[in-house]
Amino acid sequence: MSKKVQKIAIIISFVVVVGGFLTFLMTWRNIGFSNHFLGAWLSSFALCVLCIAPIGGVIALATNSLVNKVFYTLSMMQKNIVFGLIMAVIMESIMAIVTTINLHGFLVLNEFVALWGATFISALPAGLVISILMSLVIKPKLAVFWAKA
Repeated sequence: MSKKVQKIAIIISFVVVVGGFLTFLMTWRNIGFSNHFLGAWLSSFALCVLCIAPIGGVIALATNSLVNKVFYTLSMMQKNIVFGLIMAVIMESIMAIVTTINLHGFLVLNEFVALWGATFISALPAGLVISILMSLVIKPKLAVFWAKA
């Protein structure tokens, strides 16, 4: 398998695992384990992947560049933690918006904000843990892998 295919496979696997888990939590928070949970979760997951996958890399590159410029005095590990926390908030915000719209449609602004907030907060602890793991363990290993390819 070529290195390019390996890179794509790695990225897709992260998107599927992390996106699937977080949209699972968000969907559960919104509708519980009802009869239509599976369909609602799969549609939210698909929409999130379609929204996040194309822009996630761009957001990550911009965020990484910004963190390196603003926090230039921090160690690489500290920068990775800051990067992970910022990415968790940004990506989960987008996922919560997509999931809320998918499950409830377009609502009056105050209703939408309340549902979005509950959706975002429900997955935030898991997202933060995942982002720290990604930043401290996976991102450095991927950097080495990308450099070899």
